[in-house]
Amino acid sequence: MKIKNIIKATFLAGSVILASCTDNYLNQKPQASLDATTAYTDAASAKAGLLGIYSGFQNANYYGLRYWALTDLYANTLTHTGTFPSFAQINNKSILADNVEITNMWNSMYSTINRANTLLAAIPNINDGALNKEDYLAEVKTLRAMVYFDLLRLFGGSIAGYNQTGGVGIPIILTPTLVEADATPVARSTEAQVYTQINKDLDDAIAVASYPNKIFGRMGKDAAKMLKARVALYTGDYTTAESLCTDLISSGRYSLVSGNNYANIWLTQNSSESIFELQFDAQNSNSIAFFYYPTTRGGRNEINSSASLNAAHETGDIRKPVNYTVTSPIKVTLKYTRVSTGADNVTIMRMSELYLIRAEARAKKATPDIIGALADLNVVRGRAGLADFVALLPSDIIDQIVKEDRIEFAHEGHIWFDLRRNGMAGTVVTEAYKALWPIPQREVLNSGGVISQNTGY
Repeated sequence: MKIKNIIKATFLAGSVILASCTDNYLNQKPQASLDATTAYTDAASAKAGLLGIYSGFQNANYYGLRYWALTDLYANTLTHTGTFPSFAQINNKSILADNVEITNMWNSMYSTINRANTLLAAIPNINDGALNKEDYLAEVKTLRAMVYFDLLRLFGGSIAGYNQTGGVGIPIILTPTLVEADATPVARSTEAQVYTQINKDLDDAIAVASYPNKIFGRMGKDAAKMLKARVALYTGDYTTAESLCTDLISSGRYSLVSGNNYANIWLTQNSSESIFELQFDAQNSNSIAFFYYPTTRGGRNEINSSASLNAAHETGDIRKPVNYTVTSPIKVTLKYTRVSTGADNVTIMRMSELYLIRAEARAKKATPDIIGALADLNVVRGRAGLADFVALLPSDIIDQIVKEDRIEFAHEGHIWFDLRRNGMAGTVVTEAYKALWPIPQREVLNSGGVISQNTGY
């Protein structure tokens, strides 16, 4: 098959190997390229490359909006109130393989992986004493692991959830796409193989003694540990998930914001419970609030908080006015409010999730720790102003954890994956194959069938 899509390599503000949002990414013929050994020559250019990876995360087709917002839309935490047909497909659980949002998300995430691969290939050849190579390699591997995990959660696994027999994965690319030969289509790995690669990157990063625990606005070792704890829930490694969460909770580096100040997690930003918060400002802005707010307030009113989300809150839950406003503008969230500047941060990892990960791990262990699981669950409920949850069965605790996940992380894109992980996708979709989203049609066609489509699409 003739390759028609073109990628042009650039080196500008740390963004290397940029691709059009609508171009196929794994099948591209470069017009021009930069060798990984010459694109980065010193500490300054390596830092620019690292920031270029974070720029990939900021893209509107990734954490800049769509990755978390569209999954919340799919899971009925949001509702579609605008005019985009591609959003309507997701809202209606009728996604077509040529949906432009799916295509753009896939391309954006693989573009971000390619930036990481390019920098990883270059760092060993940089001779600059100002560059701590081991720290940079650790951070870039952590970032790459996160993108692969996000891709797998969306496009991989099985209709039964994750870590099941026969689970499908996504293509694993570990070297830069710099010349035409690099763009040879790569078949999808198994789900288990993708987990292996993710854990290898994270283990490599965590093992670096000098890798800082916290890096403002970036993924430090603590973020790598938290990501590994997340992954451990998906692979059924509950001992590891519990241990890592205990390590981070007991570190003293993070503390929950009080219930009275819950909204300040987003209004003031970079709170005491933030472990990884993607930074935005007026110069590096997003359109998140713009998509929520009505035209009378400078927005486009494309998405709103759903009525079912509003109804899911218990009486007295202090999170309700943050998740679903009832005064003008109604049905938006206080997690994203900066319509004019686009300077809302996206909080990707925070301490309350550590408690819920550990609660789930404790409830699912071979010998469940009922007391410990309830204690963790009730830390989050107590902060929300709710009474302790009481149960004797692990299954009841897990059901309640999923409910807490939906409320605590509304507008943050957790719930669809929580439902899938716990075999509850059927509460959202009536056709089992829709638990996996379709591989972009362009990827399948342009690969000549090397990249297979998910069943049912």
